[in-house]
Amino acid sequence: MSNEIESKDIYTAEEKKMILERLDAERKARQEEKTKTQEAYTEEDKKSILERINADRKAREEAERQERLGKKKLTLSEKEKILEKINEERRIAQKYKELQRRRLRNKKIYHLENRVLYKFLNMDRAYYIQVEDCKRLSSRPLILPLFYQGFDGLKQKDVLIRIRDYSDKIFISDDVIRVYYKEYSLEDNPVVK
Repeated sequence: MSNEIESKDIYTAEEKKMILERLDAERKARQEEKTKTQEAYTEEDKKSILERINADRKAREEAERQERLGKKKLTLSEKEKILEKINEERRIAQKYKELQRRRLRNKKIYHLENRVLYKFLNMDRAYYIQVEDCKRLSSRPLILPLFYQGFDGLKQKDVLIRIRDYSDKIFISDDVIRVYYKEYSLEDNPVVK
């Protein structure tokens, strides 16, 4: 008779209900067997597991606290990487200062209308830049005023100006919108013998 029920394609509602109840009963029986076969921990095992979890938590909290305070223990390779990074930053700053010194060393200073200025060479007109503005120059383009003499005194013209790490010249673009840099140097102070 069971063969007849299994081979049927169409079941009545009662037959479906019986089959589902039988499958549910089998599933429940398997779940009960699983829960019975699982190991039950003794009180000592539970205590040792909790102690281990607590020790891990305390170690993690201590590491986080030391990291927040800056007392993180570094490995030798991490220390070397940090020292290399600091050395590289120092070398770049030193190179930048040396180029800045070379750009501005022994340059002729002009005093016009209560301003201290350097004069650019080989420009279409005699342009001047303030000494304080030369200290602000960087590899990022800046809009700075250049001064030139007109009939009624000093006039100013805004230009885009920058420096490069590889050159001791100053790069200037006359037009702020259409950028085309030309390199210029400052007028040297004649050597007095």
